[in-house]
Amino acid sequence: MSVNKRDVIIKIRTSGVIPVFYHPDMDVLLRTLSINYQCGLRTFEFMHQRDNKGLRFFEHLVEKLDDFPDLTLGVGTVLDATMTERYIKAGAQFIASPFLRTDMGQVCKEKNILWMPGCTTLEEIEKSKSLGATVINVLPGNVLGYEFIASVNKRYPELRLLPSGITDFREGTLAKWFEAGALAIKLGAQIFTREEIAAKDWTKIQKNLTDLLNNIKKVQTALNLIL
Repeated sequence: MSVNKRDVIIKIRTSGVIPVFYHPDMDVLLRTLSINYQCGLRTFEFMHQRDNKGLRFFEHLVEKLDDFPDLTLGVGTVLDATMTERYIKAGAQFIASPFLRTDMGQVCKEKNILWMPGCTTLEEIEKSKSLGATVINVLPGNVLGYEFIASVNKRYPELRLLPSGITDFREGTLAKWFEAGALAIKLGAQIFTREEIAAKDWTKIQKNLTDLLNNIKKVQTALNLIL
């Protein structure tokens, strides 16, 4: 199952969010994926758990994709080229990592899969670009700040930047990230909190996500970022 890399980027830009999630209970994982889909998100990043159980869970999600038309399913926190190959073979439509690994980039290039390396410094971003990356995970985004995003965007306007770790979802704060040039924000435990997941408070989780997406849509509209 292949997907055009540009189409993935457009989906990410349109929603302004990449949800990142894993749970050892498949029913909880599927319910969380379903809530994201119901809220209008069309990309989902499965969080690799560094074991074969995670790969089996991902394979099960791929089998369920008929229930989620037009969903692009990728994998994050992938750590090496071997697991990159395994996830691509299982159906991953993009690969994200928490750091820069040249061998992972090479595998994604050979398979024509969107690669999102994690970078902390300008030097790492420059190297990623030289290896063909067009989308960069900026880690930790909440520490580096939107000023860092703005400086990278000014130097490399052709790159797409995904900051992580953002916890302030007020409209004014979100506007600073998107004004700086963020393609979207990566989202995990900030919305899918351990407490609410444990309580299976799906109504609260959906409300929190809906509120966030509404704020992002307002920002995108104000900045003329809507495609």
